[in-house]
Amino acid sequence: MSESTNPAIPSNAEQQAQLDLLHSVLGSTPTVPWHPYSPAASQYFDQLEQAVADELGDDLEIASQWSQVSALAAALWESADSSLLTTLAQKFGTRMPQALLAQLATQVQAVAHNGQSLMDQLVTATQAVLTDLAVDDLQVVARPMAMAMRSGKTESVDTIVQSVRAADWADLSEMEQAKLSLAIARYALAEIEAEG
Repeated sequence: MSESTNPAIPSNAEQQAQLDLLHSVLGSTPTVPWHPYSPAASQYFDQLEQAVADELGDDLEIASQWSQVSALAAALWESADSSLLTTLAQKFGTRMPQALLAQLATQVQAVAHNGQSLMDQLVTATQAVLTDLAVDDLQVVARPMAMAMRSGKTESVDTIVQSVRAADWADLSEMEQAKLSLAIARYALAEIEAEG
């Protein structure tokens, strides 16, 4: 029973850690300035920036490395997107603006394997294109498509697309845009399934 009764002398590692933490918090020299506009904070952040700059190298080297990484990422993203986008553009390019078609293709790829139900995948992908339409409205339009796909009664996407009047995208009603977008998303999901 040689335990010390002096609280300044720790009896185990946990107490030592607690004392070290207490000492660092209550110590006279703060490690990070509390007031961000004080001269001490400015000096502290200048030192941090200099340390990071010294560690990473000069600005040209950082810019060069960043451009290489971003070019590689863009090439990888483009190659993954391009085949689906090309397919969708060939089939539906006259029915939906190219920018919206690209956005829809990207969203379909993002939701394709996320574990959501088919209807939720369709709605989530289409929400990116139809931001003004309520989710409930999209679900009402998507439900028959998802049910038909799931039961094997694949109503042709062409039939759905043909049921929407052939007009400029801006001239279509919100419901027509929703039906067309969901049909294209359904087609894209089927394409991804066929590839995988």
